[in-house]
Amino acid sequence: MTALLILFFTAIIVLFTGLTKRRHFLQPIALVGSLLALAGIVFAPSYGWKDVYASMFHFDNFALAFSGVVVLATALIIGLSGWGFRDLSDTLGDNYGLILFSLCGALVMSSFTNMVMLFLGIEILSIPLYVLAGSRRESLSGNEAALKYFLMGAFTTGILLFGMALIYGASGSFDLRAIAAAVSDGRHSAGMLNAGMVILIIGLGFKVSAVPFHFWAPDVYQGSPNLVTAFMATVVKTAGFAAFYRLFSMAFPGAESFWHLPVAIVAALTMTVANLTAIFQTDFKRMMAYSSISHAGYLMMAILAIGVTGGDRALLFYALTYSLATICAFGAYMVVAEQNENGSFATFNGLSKKQPLLAAVMAIAMLSLAGIPPTAGFFGKYFLFTAAFAKYPWLVVLAVVNSAISIYYYFKIIIAMYFSRDEVKFDHDVVFPASIRWAVLVGLGLIALLTVIPGSVYALI
Repeated sequence: MTALLILFFTAIIVLFTGLTKRRHFLQPIALVGSLLALAGIVFAPSYGWKDVYASMFHFDNFALAFSGVVVLATALIIGLSGWGFRDLSDTLGDNYGLILFSLCGALVMSSFTNMVMLFLGIEILSIPLYVLAGSRRESLSGNEAALKYFLMGAFTTGILLFGMALIYGASGSFDLRAIAAAVSDGRHSAGMLNAGMVILIIGLGFKVSAVPFHFWAPDVYQGSPNLVTAFMATVVKTAGFAAFYRLFSMAFPGAESFWHLPVAIVAALTMTVANLTAIFQTDFKRMMAYSSISHAGYLMMAILAIGVTGGDRALLFYALTYSLATICAFGAYMVVAEQNENGSFATFNGLSKKQPLLAAVMAIAMLSLAGIPPTAGFFGKYFLFTAAFAKYPWLVVLAVVNSAISIYYYFKIIIAMYFSRDEVKFDHDVVFPASIRWAVLVGLGLIALLTVIPGSVYALI
């Protein structure tokens, strides 16, 4: 709760600072606020806010751990914003404020104990993003992305509300513990409960861009500003799966015999369709969009591992490693693509000769996303696949095959940077801005730390 309050008041301060002529203070204020919120999470006492609003929130280790991941990811994205928001002037404060308000929604989604709070968390997360997706008003693709995102978000909200209404009708409560008690005691309408769970899976599937509810993601990711796309691919994805896991682990553990199969089918479709489609992409952001969708398929395996020892820890570790690698990749991409005004793979041709450090950042990020040992991404997949293997060995085998397929398109970037004979001729030398340099180096340092001591994150839950 302390972190939530810090972020809210930081967002208010940022908005008012943006109205003044001291806009150069906006990034430091937003960064300090996010770091203070992270400190509030890390040093959260075992008393105080934890159970003050027990019917709305519960700040257990799970909530604190996932809150820490999304706040850390946001802090790194704010570190990139000195370059990503360099062209903004009057709307700079609005952009920082909207990011922080959206982050508040992510924290609610990781700590709710009531479906009403889940709905509020999703809306607090989503509404600022509709604005951020179209924040570059002169960009036609940005306007298209904002409209598509808003329409899909509106439909998804209706679907989620309908599912929640059915769950309430079946159990007589919105409280997760009361729903679980009604299910375990048999005090529920089985048909209405099953229909509600299916609709919730569909609604949450839209939010995490799982197949076949993923069709909005490539266009929205490509049309949105690069920094906003990085936020969507990491913070939004992590918050969505934290909410997914929390809802089904707390409210429906007694009905897993019904919802396990639909989730397993969606996971299999998601990782397979996304990886096969990503092979044919030539634009970096569209490739990363399908990469994000494929990782949603892997992360859904953690939902199937509910009840297995270490399932929640595997979800946390995977979300953390995926977020760090994705942010580093987008940091490197922003430098190259925005200076060359081209987002194709050919933009990276010969980058290792012009900017060796930048090429190394991108290469390590791609290797981690592909799960190549000994990167942190490899350990993330190992922990996740091990947790899911106990219940769904066939799905783990399919995930391993899909991981092998993903190597093909991730390595396209590495080959272009280090082995391509065709070098892109820039109008001027590629500049590696200090703000991006420090942000991606911090991200790489954390990836290295997780590679050396991967088991350390398990102590967070």
